[in-house]
Amino acid sequence: MINFLRTNLLHISYLALAWIFCLVLYPKVVFAEEVTQSKVRKITYPIPETPTHYHVQTNYYLDVLKLALARSDVSYKLEIISIPAMSQSRSSIYIQRGLYDIHWLATSEQRENTLNPIRIPLLKGLLGLRIALINSKNPNLLLEASNIDGLKKLYAAQGHDWIDTKVLLHHGFRVQTSSNTQSLYELIIKGRLDYFPRSMLEVWYEHEFFNHKTLIVDENIAIYYPLVNYFFVRKEDVEMHEQIQLGLLRAIEDGSFQNNFDAYFKQYIEKANLKNRKIYRLQNPFISPKTPMNDPKFWFKLPVE
Repeated sequence: MINFLRTNLLHISYLALAWIFCLVLYPKVVFAEEVTQSKVRKITYPIPETPTHYHVQTNYYLDVLKLALARSDVSYKLEIISIPAMSQSRSSIYIQRGLYDIHWLATSEQRENTLNPIRIPLLKGLLGLRIALINSKNPNLLLEASNIDGLKKLYAAQGHDWIDTKVLLHHGFRVQTSSNTQSLYELIIKGRLDYFPRSMLEVWYEHEFFNHKTLIVDENIAIYYPLVNYFFVRKEDVEMHEQIQLGLLRAIEDGSFQNNFDAYFKQYIEKANLKNRKIYRLQNPFISPKTPMNDPKFWFKLPVE
């Protein structure tokens, strides 16, 4: 009888210890799962509802963001927000209002005062290398201008809220603006404007997208001024800013940023034939002094004239 009691007491003791052990450990397991779940952050990013002439860049920027998020130290769940086509000024306002968390925008001091830029040029500085669309009736128009003073006598087409417009006007160029890119094409076709400087990374696929037989891509000159696109977030999104910047730097270091860039744009860089173009270089007085101009890993190296 005594042995039976001892055996049962011993068994009960083991059960009690096991139960206490579970009570102690189980909350830790639940807590660990909760911590893991809490580390997954949602990040919202806008994509146009319908394809636009920016569709190549749209896909490129999304892929760059995915590269950065995959290399950050925080787990992010990317959520795409569908939006109508809009100006960059409007998108800037939407970020401030919290309609989405992050978007690419051309930088300016004013934009950097209202939002927080991730200061890594997404297009390696080639946003500011401009090649013009011209009317096919006068294929040598820009060549015949012979110098920058001759170029300034011609009328350039630009978007009404673009930094490019301010840069060209600052340097004495004649510029006519519109909020509608298609209308600017039409004005060149009708001969009311002379040329439409576009980034060399967008000019050819835009030409194909609008399919205007009357327009051709100029083969003779290029205009360059420092101009960059950054990802922008709200001022208060400090962690998101730090993590995406970290992810972008890691993507540059491991080569995936360059590989993605080449996959989208190498064909256009080769097509530009920069070594055989006359490149007019302009200053951009509207770019922030905080732009990392002296860090070569961020920039495409232009041919030396």
